[in-house]
Amino acid sequence: MRKPLTSFDKARKWGPLYDLRQSDLSALDLSGRVTDLGNSFFDTVTKWPAVLPRGFDPAKILEVNRGPGLGLRDLQARGFTGRGVAVAVIDTPLLLDHVEYAGRVRYYGEVNGLGVPANFHGTLVTSILAGRACGVAPEAEIYYVGSHNYDVDRAKGTMTPNAGHYAKALDLLLEVNGRLPRDKRIRVVSISSGWGPKNPGFRAMNRAVQRAAAAGIFVVSGNIVAAPGPGFWFWGFDRAGSEDPDSLASARVLGWREWITQVAGRDGFDKFYARSLGRAGNIEFLIFPEGSKTVAQAGGRDEYGFYRMGGWSSVCPYIAGLYALACQVKPDITPAAFWRAALVTGDPAEVPAEKRTYPGRFVNPARLIESLRHD
Repeated sequence: MRKPLTSFDKARKWGPLYDLRQSDLSALDLSGRVTDLGNSFFDTVTKWPAVLPRGFDPAKILEVNRGPGLGLRDLQARGFTGRGVAVAVIDTPLLLDHVEYAGRVRYYGEVNGLGVPANFHGTLVTSILAGRACGVAPEAEIYYVGSHNYDVDRAKGTMTPNAGHYAKALDLLLEVNGRLPRDKRIRVVSISSGWGPKNPGFRAMNRAVQRAAAAGIFVVSGNIVAAPGPGFWFWGFDRAGSEDPDSLASARVLGWREWITQVAGRDGFDKFYARSLGRAGNIEFLIFPEGSKTVAQAGGRDEYGFYRMGGWSSVCPYIAGLYALACQVKPDITPAAFWRAALVTGDPAEVPAEKRTYPGRFVNPARLIESLRHD
């Protein structure tokens, strides 16, 4: 817990949004701050004043956004939970005993873990993919490698991107996968990151992804847009935390700057993405929910946090979770067949990219799964 805030304006910010996680606001008068509070991150540890402004109820927001949305809880109630499907995550070191997934982590290893404790990112992506309450595939089997995709020079205080660490992490998963019975092998790996040509690990990571694909594993990352063929082009949509996560009524497709700045400045990946899009020709985007999510927090096994925006980090595990459901329904499915089916069954929209508007489809999990059941 941080020191009590003496002014709301002194709260830490994450881009344009206020970061109130682990914060003590109990001494503040928050009158007139409804908009700021609605566009903030907070968690179950955040201390609030006795009187909150009308229109802001943090407990309700945490609960409303705890599920994966888009009708997935109804699908899960019908048995579409990812049961029997092995999924994997490469992300920061993980809090292993969080109630969202405790008991379902079948393997945990580290590559370039840097000896640091678990942080929010690993719990966020794991709970979106396979959390009991938050997850798209809440009964999937989880394999996890904790890793940092950068080199640290402690003497200089610098961090330099290097996707080569993720390449080694992916190879570790492939080694583990090779020891599993054929019907228990990993089907999808979620990596909430991207790597551009300026990254010293660019080629190594691409080769590792190719090895994974040859083993029948769909590696979901920012780089799936540059996959052979038409690529797997995805985008994010936003909604207010007070709105219904199962409805598209309040969905807002992100604008170009909102979308691309979330990955800007990371070894030139944003420029790599823009160039790849410019060469892609006539494509269609799948659009996924990226914001207003309640997820597991790394501070304790029963802590949760609300993230007003999750960006690419929250979209990748969502895609991976849907693919796990597809594998449960249709065990011989391929990533390309999954993507085609998701596009065909999606709800039409438009994606405002940098130089032109593209056709897109809001993913519709219920129609997707039904189409695969009857295919």
